[in-house]
Amino acid sequence: MTKSSKKRRLPRRKRRPAAPSQVDSQASTGQLIANALQLQKAGDLESAKTLYCQILHREPLNPDAWHLLGMTLHGADQHREAIECLQKADAIVPNHPEVLANLGVVYRSMGNPDQARCVLEKSIAADPNSAAARINLGTVLLESSLLDAAEAQFQRALEIDPHAANAAMNLGNVWQKQGRLRDAEGIYRQLLERNAGNAKLLTNLGESLRKQGKRSEAVAVLKQALSADPQSIETALNLARALKHSSRHGEAEELLRQVVRQYPELAKAYHYLGITLLDLGDLDAAREEVTRSVELDPSDVYAISSLGTIYLEMGRNDAALESFRKVIDKDPMMSEAHGSILYIMSADPTTDQAELFEEHRRWGQIHGNLEPRFEHRNVKQVNRPLRIGYVSPDFRNHAVAKFIRPVLQSHDPQRVEVFAYAEVPVPDEMTVELKSLVPHWRNTDGLSNLQVAQQIVADEIDILVDLAGHTSRNRLLVFAHRPAPVQMTWLGYPNTTGLSTIDYRLTCQTQNPIGEPSYHVEELLRIPGGSFCFSAPSDAPDVQSAPVARNGHITFGSLHRPFKISESVRDLWSAVLTAVPDSRMLIFHTGFNAKAISDLRQSLIERGIASDRFEIRNEYDGDSYLETYHEIDIALDVSPWAGGTTTLEALWMGVPVAAYFGNSRSSRSTAAIVKNAGHADWVADSDQQYVRVATDLAGDTDALEQIRRGLRDDVRQSVVDADRFTRELEQTFQLAWNRWCES
Repeated sequence: MTKSSKKRRLPRRKRRPAAPSQVDSQASTGQLIANALQLQKAGDLESAKTLYCQILHREPLNPDAWHLLGMTLHGADQHREAIECLQKADAIVPNHPEVLANLGVVYRSMGNPDQARCVLEKSIAADPNSAAARINLGTVLLESSLLDAAEAQFQRALEIDPHAANAAMNLGNVWQKQGRLRDAEGIYRQLLERNAGNAKLLTNLGESLRKQGKRSEAVAVLKQALSADPQSIETALNLARALKHSSRHGEAEELLRQVVRQYPELAKAYHYLGITLLDLGDLDAAREEVTRSVELDPSDVYAISSLGTIYLEMGRNDAALESFRKVIDKDPMMSEAHGSILYIMSADPTTDQAELFEEHRRWGQIHGNLEPRFEHRNVKQVNRPLRIGYVSPDFRNHAVAKFIRPVLQSHDPQRVEVFAYAEVPVPDEMTVELKSLVPHWRNTDGLSNLQVAQQIVADEIDILVDLAGHTSRNRLLVFAHRPAPVQMTWLGYPNTTGLSTIDYRLTCQTQNPIGEPSYHVEELLRIPGGSFCFSAPSDAPDVQSAPVARNGHITFGSLHRPFKISESVRDLWSAVLTAVPDSRMLIFHTGFNAKAISDLRQSLIERGIASDRFEIRNEYDGDSYLETYHEIDIALDVSPWAGGTTTLEALWMGVPVAAYFGNSRSSRSTAAIVKNAGHADWVADSDQQYVRVATDLAGDTDALEQIRRGLRDDVRQSVVDADRFTRELEQTFQLAWNRWCES
């Protein structure tokens, strides 16, 4: 329960003794303290405070009165005054364990964990068998993320008092944070046998189930918890999150709107509502809600980071960059926010490559120096079968899955034994398919980086391969622990990771020609026939004739994400449209919101392109967005973050792609694809040449029809040849392994 939500609970009214008007001169001090304590327990804190003060007026050095007055003030949220009273009690009777324990409780309430820990440790030294003090110390340690130390305190408290339910519940909370989700689930269930219907236990159980991917069960348990305690904000927010992870976004939105109506100042509720709307694709509403969250709590770096993600999806890269920089200004150790800055810089054509490399290396220096780093006992034998581990958040309906699936289908089990470490909180049908292709599947959602690294060591992985780089939910910091003797990065990100513990980056000669500055901390390993293969979409519609025949004009097109359409890309597209006067352009992506469409429309008009010559869409008719290619004659590339999946899908649909060979690996993926498909003449290395490639393609409509009929076979014989590519990949793995064996 958050502190803010606790304040919104009203104390129950209890029958209480009459308030004291004056001290009974005949009553003993002990009787007066008993009376005051009765008032305190009844919730009449003001009367209890008055009586304690009257007792102290009579007996200024009474330690019990100072102690209990301090706890009365604590109950009234007068924490500083409470500290003064408890310190006076401690001065009169030094090192009394109960006084010290309560002093620790008050320090914790004030947000001073170091002082709380200090006095609680003194209390335990004075009375090692106090279960209550150990529970309080364990709670402070848990809130400070000192999980091993917290676990030890809760375990010892249970040894002292096996029926201490609070110790057992908090032990489950420690295990949940450690990623020991089944253990946490077990202890919550045991406690619920004795405390059926306990809302807090049900909430904790629901969270442990959600993190294990038991989504429907988590929703059911959290609904039960909310029924038991309808006013619990924590439970409502956890239920909303479970609904969201169950793809029940409408229910999550409805619940969160109820919460913000009831608690209009609760920042976290607006944050959760915003990211739910982001999943629903309502970017403008998502931005509005998360902005409100940040206004209410400017210190919440997670909400600021979510705002950056929303801006990135909107194509507002400058605003996204500003948000992520705010995050690391507030918390320099937020590695994912720093990684998002690298991601945006990689898509900015004005970024100097040397500067970009240094920023990546700085990321590695700040975030990558983690302990422990593991020693390896793998058998040093060349040319033996290898254990390969792939680490990715994208074993789901994601572009990366279209590249890794054919590899998993084609691996030779005599040469490699495959493990997958899947950071996938919401599995989908693609997850199920990929899991069926992998002998050893590990779900890493909810585990710490160290725990994932320990699992990799236990699995005796020979070569560990990152598939995400600095993209969302990556696990790069697992690699910082060096859990495998050979570590690589591949596929998901077009630049260096910046981590010195990653040995190799898999690439090809087109993307990283020999002799160029590499701008990588990793050594580059070039796969001879190209750096990836592609799983052709099984639901793709048949290729149709070039639309120029029925339209009477050339239609250029792009299906790239909005954030890739930089100012320099707009300049280039405008130059192409100017060079082919009767042409049109169709720009489509579901990520375009109204503002992004308006901004792009205005920028093209300002470049001299009449509004009737282009169309920007964010929705499609028919069964598949791939049908959009039926309306496009020639696809235009983007730079510096060139197409991958988008390029391959265009080619598969028979649409030639004008490719740009830029000055970085990220700007060369389309060039590599079309070269491998046998169309090097579609690759340009300057703006002028790019316009010429596009105009040459547009100038021969008969050739366009021929290209359209043959492109699918060109792709099938090159980039879609999974068996050939996977053998080359396995040979590359063996080369790297043999080097390690010989080192």
